[in-house]
Formats: sequence, C-alpha cells, structure tokens
Amino acid sequence: MFKIIEGLPWDVMAIEASGKITHEDYRDTLIPRAEAMMAKGPVRLLYVFGKDFTGIEPEALWDDGVFGLKHWHDFSHIAVVTDHGWLSAVVNMFKPFFHGEVRVFRVAGLPAAKDWITGTPERVRP
Repeated sequence: MFKIIEGLPWDVMAIEASGKITHEDYRDTLIPRAEAMMAKGPVRLLYVFGKDFTGIEPEALWDDGVFGLKHWHDFSHIAVVTDHGWLSAVVNMFKPFFHGEVRVFRVAGLPAAKDWITGTPERVRP
C-alpha cells in the first residue's frame, strides 16, 4: 500500500510503501499522482520503505519498470529511504542509469532525506 506524505513542496512526490505493493497500488495511486505532477514539470521523488514494507508483487515490479522507462527524464531527484539492505543494493546498482540524482538514506535519516529532496535555498518546508 502507498501512503502519500504531505507537507512538502508542490514538485515533491513523497510516498511511503507499507505491506506488499501491488499492481493496483501503482495503477490507482502512484502513476496517476506522478503523471498529474509531471504535467507541470520535473518531479522530485521521496520514496520511503518503512520497517513494515514486506515486498512488491511481480506485476507491480513490472509497472515500476515500465513507468520508470516512460518517465526517465521526468524525475530530477530521487531519495530512497530504507533499512532493507537488498533494496539499497538494487537502487545503488541501478543508480548510474537514472537520469536524475539518486541518493539512498536509512530510515533514521528521513529528516535528512526530506532536507535533500527539497534542497534548493528557495524551497521552504511548512
């Protein structure tokens, strides 16, 4: 399931993944929200995988890959927050292929991830 994290600038899409991520989560939540934001310009993504994240269904993994390829240049920055070692390893393995800047943070570093993803001096977080 995806939960939208509120209170960040208009161009930051912040989501938290919990439980098992499904095709429906991508179809009904992530993709429509991201595409609506992308219609206004590049998006910064804060993607949090908390301790209760248990995995991603194969169809959802496919959705993620197809969506990522379709919108390769629409993400200017991606912050992945996780304590799952396998997920950090996968993100770091693919990091050189992303168009935008990608950083991985530990869950304890969520405040630093929020600071980084909102990053430029003119950005103010409420």
